[in-house]
Amino acid sequence: MTPSRAAAAVVLALGISRAVAAQESRFYLGGAGLVSTQGSHRQGSSPSLPTTGADGTSIGVAIEAGGILTPHFTLGVEISLPQRFTSIQETDYLRVFQQESRHRDLAISGVFRVIANPDSRVRVAVVAGGGFVEEGTHQRRRDQLGLLPTFPPVFGPYSDEYSFTRGTAAAIVGGDVEFAIASHVAIVPQTRAYFIRRSDDPSQPGWALGLDSLVLRPAIGVRTAF
Repeated sequence: MTPSRAAAAVVLALGISRAVAAQESRFYLGGAGLVSTQGSHRQGSSPSLPTTGADGTSIGVAIEAGGILTPHFTLGVEISLPQRFTSIQETDYLRVFQQESRHRDLAISGVFRVIANPDSRVRVAVVAGGGFVEEGTHQRRRDQLGLLPTFPPVFGPYSDEYSFTRGTAAAIVGGDVEFAIASHVAIVPQTRAYFIRRSDDPSQPGWALGLDSLVLRPAIGVRTAF
């Protein structure tokens, strides 16, 4: 084999090996632990409404799966499942009563990731998408004892717990930083901001919770490509 042919063979082999490497991973799968935090607001100044909204922070898990379209773009699905947070709202009406709510927003989202530097061992990506949120609340109530008001109020026992749910839409934005620890495995700190369409119907049982639209969920997990 002549030197020129040998050189051509080497270039061809390198090109093929790079193409194979580029096509090596077509899918990804990951899991993470998250913290979910959300605020609230009072739904009005009427004495028949709670004096505060229902807000809180909880931990949970997230799982993801998707396809690698190009080195710069992926398309996938994320499921975000936090534990319920507990919030107590008080209503100072003719009789004072409290409602204890254990609430969570379960989110299932389609997401598009744009990776800025796919060849680096530390990859940065922007994430955007949208999907479905199930608002789920377990609630119980207790009323002030006696006919005359006291300060502080003395409450009786809680009622039996009852539940209500509502489905709604949400948009999602966020970002990832992938720290490669092996050829197909990365540690991934990430953050997600959910913008949830809350109910504006006072007849809905969850309306008085006064949940804010914005829910923040930072997380850290492991992602593998295959």
